[in-house]
Parts: sequence; structure tokens; C-alpha cells
Amino acid sequence: MQNLVKMINKNESAGDCLRFWRKLKRISQLDLALDVGVSSKHLSFVETGKSQPSRDLILKMAHSLNLPLRHRNAFLKTAGYASEFGEEPFSGQKMEIVRQALRSMLEKHEPYPAFVVNMGYKILMTNSGFEQIVKFYVGENALNKFDNAYRITFAEDGLRQYIRNWPVIEHFMLGRLWDEAVSTQNHELFVLYEEISQLRTSENPIDFQIDNTLPVMELTLEKDSMRAAFFTTITTLGTPLNLTTQELRIESLFPADEETKEMFPIDI
Repeated sequence: MQNLVKMINKNESAGDCLRFWRKLKRISQLDLALDVGVSSKHLSFVETGKSQPSRDLILKMAHSLNLPLRHRNAFLKTAGYASEFGEEPFSGQKMEIVRQALRSMLEKHEPYPAFVVNMGYKILMTNSGFEQIVKFYVGENALNKFDNAYRITFAEDGLRQYIRNWPVIEHFMLGRLWDEAVSTQNHELFVLYEEISQLRTSENPIDFQIDNTLPVMELTLEKDSMRAAFFTTITTLGTPLNLTTQELRIESLFPADEETKEMFPIDI
């Protein structure tokens, strides 16, 4: 796909923004109007620019459309209002309480691998289990060279050479990244998708051969005689009040079989 970044909608008015998101979410004017407590005629006037929406109405519509906080701010700005949600540096003082909570969650997941990423999959925090896995498969300096979960996975000298059934994992991860880029309309994700797409190893349709004995997709790493099988969970922080917090995710890897469990003995 070419010029993916250009697909990001550059809305010029609140009406354009409303129409874009409503159609993307496949919600009718009538359904949205009923949900936010206005007439469908008024909503139509907002979309065509005949009526200026109040700040409260924009926030209600953004909530109903389940927009990311970043896009709620953008929606407000198109109508001439100030942003509602702030954005703090992850390393800033105000985020210390969040970092402490994340650090605790990573430590409690030991000895199994876990790490924290932002919306663009930049690796922000790791535990020792994740660091050990990366060092073994990719090398001592891997986390200095690659600070992004997708880049460290897709790079020719990254994890992909050790992932069993790589074409299936590649197809799944690219699909997930594209879905997230489209659903959030996040510029950083479009840029990352365009970059990572250049690293794909196959353009051919994938014949999925998934182990139906498991309820989740398995990620298996193999190097020499070392084999480790995992499945992944993704955790987000509830009730976020700023952009930084909403866009944080914890990816936790769990052993998918007894053999892998034995590789990570738990101290008692």
C-alpha cells in the first residue's frame, strides 16, 4: 500500500471531523443524536457547518464515538476550543506514580518476560525476564539498537529469524498494526506500518496452520537447542485522564507449555 501516511484525514472543521469519525465507526446520524441527546436535524447541521457545536456537545459526541483522548482534543480544536486532556512526558514527575505501578506489575510477572510500550510500540520499560530472552536470541546490545517492539521483531537481525512459523506471525502482527492505525487514525502507527511493511518476507497469501488445541496464538522462539513457547496478553490502564496514560500498554508473555515453564524457575 502506497502513501499510507497520506490516508490520515486532515479535518478542517468540526463538521468534517464529526462526519469522518461517525462514518468510520459506522454509526448513523440518528443513533448518534439519540445517544448524545440532540435531534438528528441539529447533528446534520453540525456536520454541514450550519450549526456551531458547543464544547459540551463535542465532548459528548467524542465519548459516544469512543474516540482516543488525542482525537478528542483534535475534535475540540477544530471547533475553536482548548484541549481537554493533557500529555505528560513518560519520564516526567507527574507520571512517577504510574511508573511505580508499572514497575510493580513487571516485577510481579517475573520470571516471565514483560515490557511496557506506548501507542507507537516504543519500549519504555522491561523486566529481567524480557531482557534475558532478548539478550539470548538477539544479543547483548539488542535493546540499545532496537527501542521498538515491532522493529526488534521484524528486523533481519532481530527476533524474526528465531520465530517458528514466521510467515503466520508476520501476517498476524502486520494485520494488528494496520487495524490499530485505521481505528485510531494515529499518525505514528501509519508511519510505523509503512516502515515495517518494507521488511515483510512474503507477499503471498498465508495458509494459517494454528494449533487448535490452544485458545490463543502461540509464539515459539528457537535457537540452537533452546525452544521457548509463549502466548501474549496486553493490559491497558483504566480510567486514563491524559494522553500518555491512555496510550500505555503492558505486554506480558506466559509459557504456553511445561517445557517453557521449566526454563523460568520461580524462586520460592
